Amino acid sequence: MTHIRALPGLDRRLAAHPAVGFALVAAMTLAAWTIGRATGFPAPILAALAGMGLAFAGVSGSIKTGLCWWAKPGLKIGVALLGAQIAWVELAALGLPVALASGALVMSSLGLGTAIGAMAGLPLVEALIAASAVSICGASAAMAASSALPESEANRRTTALVVVGVNLLSTIAMVAYPLIAAGLDFSPRQVGVFLGLSIHDVAQVVAAGSSVSPAAEASAALAKLSRILWLGPVVIAIGLSMRGRGANRFFGPPLFVWGFAALMAARNFGLIPEAVLPAMATASQLLLLGGVCAISAQVAPRDLLRIEPRLAITLVAATIVIAGLAAVTSLLLVV
Repeated sequence: MTHIRALPGLDRRLAAHPAVGFALVAAMTLAAWTIGRATGFPAPILAALAGMGLAFAGVSGSIKTGLCWWAKPGLKIGVALLGAQIAWVELAALGLPVALASGALVMSSLGLGTAIGAMAGLPLVEALIAASAVSICGASAAMAASSALPESEANRRTTALVVVGVNLLSTIAMVAYPLIAAGLDFSPRQVGVFLGLSIHDVAQVVAAGSSVSPAAEASAALAKLSRILWLGPVVIAIGLSMRGRGANRFFGPPLFVWGFAALMAARNFGLIPEAVLPAMATASQLLLLGGVCAISAQVAPRDLLRIEPRLAITLVAATIVIAGLAAVTSLLLVV
């Protein structure tokens, strides 16, 4: 009897080992990435659903240490690795006017999206997370913004729901925006810039562009990179906006932003071998998916079930705003 009673305790100690949570999230992340690549279904949604499954199963507390690695250092490394994907030579093909306009579009969308969220009744922190996701690169930007903001249960919940929401909106945009561009009689390059400046997630940007033409796909990918370039400045702007609010103080860019900038510089000075870049891109994707899974797993099931209309309204309205700005940019600056 003593042996039988001891087993549950042993199981709990084993489950609490950091390697268990780390390995569990790693397996779910790899599964989400593999299924996403095979089916075209957004991998961040799969990763978020897997994390929510852990929360509903009630095992998140026992694997908390492993979850924290993926949700904090792992996530930040993944964001930093995005810097290696940005090449100045490639962005130059967009042209200086479009490259500068992308920065203005990102910052305008961030401000307008935050204002929409505030008017809808969202707390400032949650409005910033939603606006960042719409303005830059979906799930990656949501998690980068969240990591620069005060940590709380509400913020984790908002981040998890934003990840799902922006990927659903990106999937809709992937189908609808090429039709809208055709209705506006855009040239292939105009279509690509419009798609790259308006769709949230990179995978959906490329898929939408490829459905039009190779030229549109190339322009879409470059326009999207021009938005990702602004991830660091946006995180800094968010930190500055929160300075003096509660315990959160901003003394400089977070370390992962420095890493993002360093890897971008290394890529453009030829310090990173071309053969290594695909592996770095894959590592970034996996780490970001792991962050999505871990953050979703740390949200209480009762909070996941309380989906607030004001968050949905913010995401949809901000998506419409950035699509409008992207369409105007394409019409005025691209031929």
